[in-house]
Amino acid sequence: MPHALRTTAITLASVLSLGVVACHRGDKATADAEKPSATSSASIPKVQTNKAPCDWISRADAEKALGEPLTADPTRVRSAENAVPQADGDGCLYQLKSTSAFSEGKVAIEVTADDAGAMQTGFSGVPDIEAVFKSKESHGDSVVDGRWDYESGLPGGVAMMRKGRIVIQIFAFGKSDQGKALAGAVLDAIPDLPFTNDPADPSAASEDPDPCSLITRAEAEAELGPLTTAPFRSRENSAIAHGNGSSCSYYTGKHRALVVTPTYSSGAMKYKMMAGVGNMVSGVLGGAKAPDTLLGPWDQISTNATGSLTLLKGDKMVEMQYKSSTADYAHAVKLARAAATKL
Repeated sequence: MPHALRTTAITLASVLSLGVVACHRGDKATADAEKPSATSSASIPKVQTNKAPCDWISRADAEKALGEPLTADPTRVRSAENAVPQADGDGCLYQLKSTSAFSEGKVAIEVTADDAGAMQTGFSGVPDIEAVFKSKESHGDSVVDGRWDYESGLPGGVAMMRKGRIVIQIFAFGKSDQGKALAGAVLDAIPDLPFTNDPADPSAASEDPDPCSLITRAEAEAELGPLTTAPFRSRENSAIAHGNGSSCSYYTGKHRALVVTPTYSSGAMKYKMMAGVGNMVSGVLGGAKAPDTLLGPWDQISTNATGSLTLLKGDKMVEMQYKSSTADYAHAVKLARAAATKL
């Protein structure tokens, strides 16, 4: 049952952003005709690319983290919770010697390089089983257990750890401490750089308006602290670097990033749709704020269950993913004011 509830929570938490992405792509032709002229304020960041699930660390480093030898080479599997071998699976299984009937010695992990907050919402936002979740979250620049921004676990060996936009899921029945140690070793092996799908993507040319023009580096640093790289264009609603991306990412290091996504037409329709889906999600997960009347250079402003702030001004909209950054709600609102004045 906990596994089913977790899956439902994560699915619902993802509905909002996925629905808006689909809508945005559907009216791209109309939007292109109404966008402002292109500007150039984004940079080309130094990046890294994703790896196969078992390639984040070597077998020797995994054994060091686990504190004992593996009985076989790490195996790529379907997911952290489904240890069926699969050539293109998302998880990696580390097989240890079984020491009792309580544990099969299996430790599996799954790394998500770019998560805006849906996974954390899925683990921490179900009111009816809140007592089942054991969660800890950092505040400001503090860290959980010296490494993470957030961690949560369920009985049965399921856990997740988040650092900025990186999420590591763990399944380690009877081996939870070793699973967390392995996740920490994997995180430590990941360079503190933005991700891209292809090394050539960040330098891709674009004739579209630069989303990084809405918030300057100075404005961002006033609320987020120093950026470790200049603002860069990224794929829609993500921090995955791409020179033709419709979002802008503000990377402060430690895998933390604020992602800003403007919509230049049909914003009112999308905002209404987001509010409707957000109400449905919050009814199950909790945590979303309904559109409010906070005074500012916008018509409406709201947050959703996954920690995004959205503002509407006329038929233009800006979505700001701040859960994975150093900003809290108050800082996000200040950045929203800066963006809204430039729409």
